[in-house]
Amino acid sequence: MKTCTSISGGRTSAYLAANYPTDYNVFALVRTDDPACKFPDEKLRQAVEDRIQKPFIGTLEDDLIINTIFDLEQHIGREISWVSGITYDEVIRTKGKWLPNKLHRFCTKHMKIEPMFYWWHKEI
Repeated sequence: MKTCTSISGGRTSAYLAANYPTDYNVFALVRTDDPACKFPDEKLRQAVEDRIQKPFIGTLEDDLIINTIFDLEQHIGREISWVSGITYDEVIRTKGKWLPNKLHRFCTKHMKIEPMFYWWHKEI
């Protein structure tokens, strides 16, 4: 059996990754197409694109998460696999036709769970 830690960039998942090693660590990046959200550090933006093999303009989450994931990888001394599905804008346009809310949480499904599932299916 293979084990995997889903890393979010928060304290709890970072603690688990650092103290309870698994076979794989995976981070699902939420991207946006909005140029107003462009990630400010060009070098890190390119590093993210290299990891996900998709265009990366920016994220709707805190930009600090990007730095946190790269730092955590150095701290634990193991690779963190990055995955990313369709962008937030594509989810709204093609999946929900409205903004996600407490009753319709389709963003998590399309932007986190599906990319991780397809990665696990291919990797494991």
